Amino acid sequence: MKNPARKTFEPLLSPYVDGELTPEERQAVERHIAADKESAAQVADFRAASGLTRLSFEMLADEQDFSEFANQVMARVTPQKLPLFERLKLSVSEMFTYQRNTLITVGAMACALALMAGAVVKLSGQDAEGYANARVEVQSVSIDTGARVRPVVMETEKGDAIIWMVEDGTAKKTDEVRREELDLEPAHDASQKAGDL
Repeated sequence: MKNPARKTFEPLLSPYVDGELTPEERQAVERHIAADKESAAQVADFRAASGLTRLSFEMLADEQDFSEFANQVMARVTPQKLPLFERLKLSVSEMFTYQRNTLITVGAMACALALMAGAVVKLSGQDAEGYANARVEVQSVSIDTGARVRPVVMETEKGDAIIWMVEDGTAKKTDEVRREELDLEPAHDASQKAGDL
């Protein structure tokens, strides 16, 4: 009498011999083989056939000379060298395909550096502020021997210099006399104004 479970396990016997079953399936087949002698005999036949096949292939492989096999294969696999234009085109194509993010990052950094360099050049070329600006240059100097003024030099917080021309104290009396003659208001002492600053 045939075992009804044999029909279920018969398709699994060859994969069992080849080691292609999951651990759960392998355990189920081993339990079945232990209980069914016909399945156990079939498994033994599969193992014998597998061993004979392996042995015959090993004997055929021993007869062949594989000493130059790798060199012959590599000679066929190695392509001919492409022309320069084709190699450059292929390199650029692969670069944009596989390194796109890196190229975008490098491009963005280069643009940022160019903008920063432009800003630095623009700022370094700007004129100084205040009296040091080129628009406040001395255009001409004239010397009046009869002038009664003296220079007062003041320095700002930024290090610029401001030069004021202030009336000399000895000239005060003659100026007041002239103003009285012309009926003008008496002028405040310019040297006091400069001192108040």
